[in-house]
Amino acid sequence: MKKTELQDHLYALEERLLHPDREADRTALIPLFADEYREFCTSGRVFNRQQTIDVLLSSGPRHATIHHFYIAQPAENVVLATYRATTSVAVSHRSSLWTFRDNRWQLLFHQGTIAS
Repeated sequence: MKKTELQDHLYALEERLLHPDREADRTALIPLFADEYREFCTSGRVFNRQQTIDVLLSSGPRHATIHHFYIAQPAENVVLATYRATTSVAVSHRSSLWTFRDNRWQLLFHQGTIAS
């Protein structure tokens, strides 16, 4: 996959995770999370895979947009995606570490930091 195609693909996955309410079946998002997934939230809390899935399955619609989406590929099957997210509550810098396993991209780690 070319870098532009990979960037578009991962952008689409990030959009799906940012707006789970748009999914016909939210459980289709669960395989996007690696078993050892961790998230450092903008609130300062640390979520594991199950905690994140629980929130994802029950969250309501929200206004959120992604800006300045960029990827770097430090290894063949690893991509670091960084972007700025704007919601009705805050603007944050976000980073996601994606890994290619079992013939699909999975999210291994995500962090959100409130922008100053």
